[in-house]
Amino acid sequence: MADLNADQTQIQDDDQVVDDDVATGQSGATQLTVPADVEEQYPELIALIKKSKSMNDEERQYWVDVLPVMSEDQVKNLRGILDNEKKQLAEAAEAYAKQVADEEGQVASAFDEVAYIEKKRIREEAEAEHEAEEKMMEEDVLSELENL
Repeated sequence: MADLNADQTQIQDDDQVVDDDVATGQSGATQLTVPADVEEQYPELIALIKKSKSMNDEERQYWVDVLPVMSEDQVKNLRGILDNEKKQLAEAAEAYAKQVADEEGQVASAFDEVAYIEKKRIREEAEAEHEAEEKMMEEDVLSELENL
């Protein structure tokens, strides 16, 4: 990467937007070579390109490279597509978080602590009773053996 021109910078981005890097097979880090003038002219668009989950690094670099020769309409369309992707990912993450919270609530409400404690008490009483019976049987067997 030492071959970069003076007007280019190497960018490494470790931002994690949504925790689905494993599912998509992409890592959170991207390596892009962005000319300084492009970075200055399109800072928000470069950020959207870097954080896009629908592109691999090669595709990100392609869009950075063609950005200076794109028409205003093309830049506007690209920004719209990337904004829409970001919005949809945020909505999906929100829906997932809501679903997880709902499921956690259902599990928590399904657990009845009072019933659990009562069942535990009954089980412990039954075990104690069984142990007492075993001890009595053991004493009976020992006394029979002594009588032989």
